[in-house]
Amino acid sequence: MKKRHSVALAGICAGAFCVTTHAQTPIINGQPATTMPAQTYYSYRSHAYVGADVGGTIPRDLNVKEFFGSVPAGTKVHLDPGFRLDFVGGYQLTDWFSVEGETGIMANKIDSITGADIHGWASVDNVPLLANVRLQLPMHKCPVTPYIGGGAGGSVSVIDFQDNIDFNGASGNGSAASLVFAYQAFGGLRWAISDNMGIGVAYHYFVTTGSDWKFDTFGTATDHMKFSGGAMHAVSVAFDYHF
Repeated sequence: MKKRHSVALAGICAGAFCVTTHAQTPIINGQPATTMPAQTYYSYRSHAYVGADVGGTIPRDLNVKEFFGSVPAGTKVHLDPGFRLDFVGGYQLTDWFSVEGETGIMANKIDSITGADIHGWASVDNVPLLANVRLQLPMHKCPVTPYIGGGAGGSVSVIDFQDNIDFNGASGNGSAASLVFAYQAFGGLRWAISDNMGIGVAYHYFVTTGSDWKFDTFGTATDHMKFSGGAMHAVSVAFDYHF
């Protein structure tokens, strides 16, 4: 919540800076310039755009619901901070409203599982498949544009054990994927560096429902591994190109 407030405060401050800067009357040769053309950084025309962002994630711990059989209550998966690489393609319908599709990858290494012995690398990754709406505040005389948005869809949740993991009398390795429901909220600031290109910073809060992965196992009570739904904070640097 504090991060969302920070994004909103940054947008307000950027807007105040732009308004203050452009409210001043330019002076040329000691005289006020009354016919100075105003520079426009934000386009009214409808157009398509593409973008990408890269940054880091801070995930929430997950609850283990099943690990090839029942597990003790309170069994948790602790995930390390990870990385985010994301791509969007969209269409700006008005000067303040856009729709877009989003995919990419968010990867987080498994640091520990309560009571388990992990050998080698293990991770939980997400490949989002989201439809977003984006609301931007058009400030036509300022290169900075604050925006917020949200989206919903799915995520391909992937668990990967490069070596064995021993837990609760069961052992397993390999990888599996599960399609889950996902949604997000986001906000940020975009800086126009030309008529077509922009860079900025973005914050995303990404949530998934629980995952159910099926493995090929032998001699276990079940062949399923189930984790609770997850959530993560992500901060990234973004780039976009408008056609």
